[in-house]
Formats: sequence, structure tokens, C-alpha cells
Amino acid sequence: MKAISSLFCCWVLAVSAAGCWVPELPDDTVFSCDTDADCAEDGVVCMARTGQSGFCCKATAEVCNGKDDNCDGQLDNLANPPAELCNGQDDDCDGKTDEDFNFQTDSANCGGCGKPCDAEQTCVAGACKARGELDCANGTDDDGDGTADCADREDCDNQSCGATCVCIGGKQGEAVCSDGLDNDTDTFKDCADSDCNNQSCGTGCVCQGRARTETVCDDRSDNDGDGSEDCFDDNCGGKSCGTGCECRNFGKAETSCGDNADNDGDRLTDCADTNDCSGQSCGVGCSCTSGAKSESICNDNVDNDGDSLKDCADTADCNGKDLGDGTSCSGSTRVESACGDGKDNDGDGKADCQDTDCNGKERGDGTMCSGTTLVESACWDTKDNDADSLTDCADTTDCNGKTCGTGCVCSAGSKTETTCNDNADNDGDSKTDCADTDCKTCGTGCTCTSGVKTETSCNDNADNDGDAKTDCADTDCNTKSCGGGCVCSGGIKTETTCNDGADNDGDGKLNCADNDCTGKSCTKSGGGTGTCSASGSCN
Repeated sequence: MKAISSLFCCWVLAVSAAGCWVPELPDDTVFSCDTDADCAEDGVVCMARTGQSGFCCKATAEVCNGKDDNCDGQLDNLANPPAELCNGQDDDCDGKTDEDFNFQTDSANCGGCGKPCDAEQTCVAGACKARGELDCANGTDDDGDGTADCADREDCDNQSCGATCVCIGGKQGEAVCSDGLDNDTDTFKDCADSDCNNQSCGTGCVCQGRARTETVCDDRSDNDGDGSEDCFDDNCGGKSCGTGCECRNFGKAETSCGDNADNDGDRLTDCADTNDCSGQSCGVGCSCTSGAKSESICNDNVDNDGDSLKDCADTADCNGKDLGDGTSCSGSTRVESACGDGKDNDGDGKADCQDTDCNGKERGDGTMCSGTTLVESACWDTKDNDADSLTDCADTTDCNGKTCGTGCVCSAGSKTETTCNDNADNDGDSKTDCADTDCKTCGTGCTCTSGVKTETSCNDNADNDGDAKTDCADTDCNTKSCGGGCVCSGGIKTETTCNDGADNDGDGKLNCADNDCTGKSCTKSGGGTGTCSASGSCN
């Protein structure tokens, strides 16, 4: 991934008035990060690392190259590694080179890869020497050394013991692994014979783990004879199915999303292939988003997504993006976003708060720009952040009405308690909740009165002031409403409306039938206003 360090820009030229040039860094440069937002390009994620900061990584198919291509924190962890060849390379990505070949005894690679001995020679201690036993399949001890054929390891190891047989480790070994025959008469045929491990079992087939394994995944052939071909074969997971194509989840997946080709044959090209290309690169400075090309690098003066709009002028893609150089795109304009670095990042001749782009922006040091003025914004850290000799709430011009911490607001130069039900001294005056004269409400249905909590909601079946008494049982509620047509009196609910046909105090009695209604206004059965009698009637 190519990237530009926003922190490096101008550092070495800080004393110069001239502009600075930032070089393009090599692809394997590691950029540290804490979140995905720290990585400059779309589709690049921040990968965690134990004991250190994360690193920016763009996931691609894992290949054997000493890199973590798929961003899983492991190098070269191929799902289906290829067979090891004798070529001086680590073909199977196990950290070893040519480990399946014995240069001391292998007549085909005697002393090194591609150094074969003649038919009448054998490999001994990494050097080709004349063989005594020339025929390793005639049952005769030709050189009279007491061992015949394959048992004569000095002469016959890795030599033919027949048309489809080779001597391996003092015994007959399988030489042809695709003919369905037990060529070395050990009762195992082809890939089932350990002699065939990592050997070809035919076109596009290699023996691995005593089984045939598909290695060519784009030839429309069932190379290992398991009834599944190409990407439908589980051996092909993570392997190439052609240019710009990789086998995933038993199907083809597009991996090259900027070549104008339908690489996986699903009739969708590049970014239009949303299943495979969403969030992937469609070229330098281009990322696939919602089925279309999207500008991901917005400060290179290049139309990366081919929509005839460059950088911030490409508002659909670049608006609001941090450009990593102290600026961001706002609408179609490049504006100052780093407002505390002393630099004119957007080249308009104004730096930091003097640039109106910075109005209302936090600088990350307890200050912010207000208009063209630097003001205090962190009013709780005991620091004079704006260097005006006033700290926190004492900086009345800047901090009045602003938070001075949890449950605290600056008011007239002092800290004021605003959360009065958390059992905390939020303003540091050694008084908690209602004991602090700043406090008015102490939660739902609770008001601070003379330094104590007082119940104010008397019909919610809740102990709002924490005195273990609920509603009318709390003396705070005496004479207060306990709902429609109900007033608390003497610690109980009392009916006050006696003409609404409702049991307002919940005692099971309605209107005049409730003793609370005696002498109170009611509605007669025939109409008209009356008075409830002690007998429960309305007269």
C-alpha cells in the first residue's frame, strides 16, 4: 500500500518558509494506527498488534510473499499451499526451502537442485559416484556387497526399480502416482502411498496427505477425480481461478476490480460486482463503493474514479474527508482542519484560528477557535489552556455555561452542581446532591427542599426521594395530588371528585359511595347538582 505520512510533511523543513515535498514511501512501509479512520485510503483497515499500536493494511488474497496480504496478522498462512519444488524457493510457504529433497542422496538433485547424476552414477554425500549396482530390479547383488537392488542404498537410492518404481530409503517406492497401480507392491496405490506425497497425480493434481488434491482451479476439469471441479472443489479455496479471480466459498470471486474485465464470469465488471469488490481498490486512489468507483485519495490532483472531478471537487466522494495534511474537503473546497499546528495548511495565507475554516473546531489541547480567537474549551482540567491566566470556570468569558465535568456546569465563574441524584460531589464543594444549594431537582418526582430530597410525584408508586415511603405514605405528599380526583391526606389517598363515576383513590368505592365524598358535590340520578350524604346517596 502506498501512503504519505501526514506527520512527516514539513517536519524537516519547519524553519523554512518554502513549501515541502513528501516522497512516496515504499509499499512495505508500516503505518501505525489506532482506528480505521487513521488509515488514509478507503478499504484500508487498522489491524491490532499485541503490545504495540496497530498498522494500516489493505486485505487481498494471501500469497506466498513474506507479507500479511489478507490482514489476519499472520504471514503467508495459505489455506491450500502448493507442493514444494526443488528450485531454491519456499513453494509451500512453511519457512523452509527445498526441504522435501535430500541433496545428499537424491540422484536427481545431488548436492543441489537441478544437479542430476548419470544413469550409472549414484548420489553419495552430495556427490555423484559410479554405481556398483547398475540394475536395481533384477533381484541380484550385482556388485557383491551383500545387498541387492533397492536394499543397496548406496547405489540404488532414487534409482529406477522398474518402469513405475523408484528405490526410496532402501525399499521399492511408488514412482508413478496416477496409474491406479501398486507399483512398489506395498499394498498402497498412487496418492495413498506416502511415497507420492507432493508428487504429481496428473494434470492439475498433486498428492497431499495421502489424497489427490486439485491444484489447477481454472481449467473446467475435475483434476483430482472427487466429483468437483475448479472452485467447487474445497482444495481450491483461496487459489487462483484465473487472472483477477480467486476461489472463495465454493465459487469464483473477483479480485482485480479496476481492470474493466469480468474476471469471475458473473456478468458483473469491477465495482459493479458488489459482492466481491465492495470496499476494494479499483486503482490508485479509487475504491469501490455502492457498486461504483469512488475517489479515495482527494489531494493528488488526479481524477482517480474517472468521473471528470478531481479531489475536493468530487463532492460525492470527498466531502468531509480528512486529507491527512491538516486539511479536509468541505463541499468542493479544501479547508483547514488542523487548527493548532501553526501552519497554513490550505495555502490561503492564514494559519490556525486566523483561518475562518477553524471557527468552532477543537484543537485537541483544551482549546478551540471561536471566530478568529483562541478560547478555553476544556473547563475541567485545572489548566489555563488558552494562556489568559484564567483556569476552568474562572475563565468566565470562555467557560460560562460549559461543562466542568460530570454533573457540573460553569456559572458566573464557579462550578455548579447540576446532577443531584448521583451521590457525588460533582462541583467539589464538599456537598452532595440536595445538600448542595445548587441543586433544585433530584430526579424524577423529586425536588431539593431546604437541603433534603422531597417527593413531588405522589401517584407513580415509586419512592422518588429514597426515604422508603411511596406516594401518599410519604408525608411530603400530604395535600398533594395523587392523580385525577385524588389528594393525599393523612398518609392515604382521598377521593376529591365525586361526580365522575371513577374510583379515584382506588378503594373500590365510587362517587358518593366513598366516605371521602360526604358533603361534596355530586350529580343526581335525575340530573342536577347535589351533595353526597353520609348514607352514600346524592341529594
